Amino acid sequence: RVLERVLGGEGGVRPVDFGREVFPKLLANARAFAYPFLGYFVDAGEIKPYWDAQMSLLTDDPPLDLYNPDWVVHTRSEERAPAKTLPGAVVHHSFVSNGCQIHGTVERSVLSPGVVVEAGAVVRDAIIMTDSTIGADAVVEHAIIDKLVHIGRGARVGGGTAASLALIGKGARVPDGVTVAPKAVVQPGATAA
Repeated sequence: RVLERVLGGEGGVRPVDFGREVFPKLLANARAFAYPFLGYFVDAGEIKPYWDAQMSLLTDDPPLDLYNPDWVVHTRSEERAPAKTLPGAVVHHSFVSNGCQIHGTVERSVLSPGVVVEAGAVVRDAIIMTDSTIGADAVVEHAIIDKLVHIGRGARVGGGTAASLALIGKGARVPDGVTVAPKAVVQPGATAA
């Protein structure tokens, strides 16, 4: 009941971050006790920890085994056609969701439903969200691409390291041949120049 009251929010706005909102509110309004939790827990409320958490799932011995039948992870699933790899596709150490079509190369990446990676494109160490398209011969590396993004033919996004992720906002466009540097941010709905 206490947590339910804390999560009720004010004016219809519910707290969303445990460290900054839920725990302080809980400590101010109720008695709280510590519990030594030995399972998997990650605070992925910032860009780099979110990227790290996603990438850790791709390792040979992930800290959270999504395939463990004793601890099934329930998530919202989109009913789409199965993922499809076409002639010339190469996929290594990646999660590829329903509805994806892979013509190019995907390495150490997480692809949400409906992502298209066109022929000659390379996606490496990246998170690509729902219904985004990576154009032919484009390279996306060390980047997080939000939903409904179009990366044009021959474009370059990121390429730095995990410490210098490039970020492309929802519905943004990177035109053919344009380069988005490491650490760059393209705002939602914008077109990269």
